[in-house]
Amino acid sequence: MKKIQASTQFFYDHFDSPLGSLWIVAGKAGLSYLLRTQNEDAFIHEIEIRSGIPPVKNPNHLSRWHTALSRYFSGEKIQFDGPISFLEGSPFQQKVWSALLQIPYGEIRSYQWLGNQLGIKRAGRAIGNACGKNPIPIILPCHRVLRLNGSLGGYTGGIQIKKKLLALEGVL
Repeated sequence: MKKIQASTQFFYDHFDSPLGSLWIVAGKAGLSYLLRTQNEDAFIHEIEIRSGIPPVKNPNHLSRWHTALSRYFSGEKIQFDGPISFLEGSPFQQKVWSALLQIPYGEIRSYQWLGNQLGIKRAGRAIGNACGKNPIPIILPCHRVLRLNGSLGGYTGGIQIKKKLLALEGVL
């Protein structure tokens, strides 16, 4: 866990999605978290544990992400393009998360493909583990990564969520 400077401020807001309640967290440097939970207090506590700083509710600061998520969930083929700021993760995990941005909307790739993009052979398990710790799912589209044989593999939010996201994008 990376402790953030006390002068850093994080903003959050709620987004109602077809998947349930999503909570968006961003600081001045960019989006840091997109979490799915029903309980606001548990969400705030989770962010405080992860960052060391309680987030402040500020819908205006997150309007860009609200708009992008609304467009995405309405079925619009979009590329998320706002700034991202990783507050956690090893350098390897952050490389994997960044590489996810290369997978276009409505397309899928394999864990092996992702490893090849990173110049790492036979790293499927490590890449899968990094995807499982993705703090900004949907935006960093780990749901678009499948096993080489075409099976879905896993998904931290649950395989049904992965199926819904892929169906929304016209992949399933």
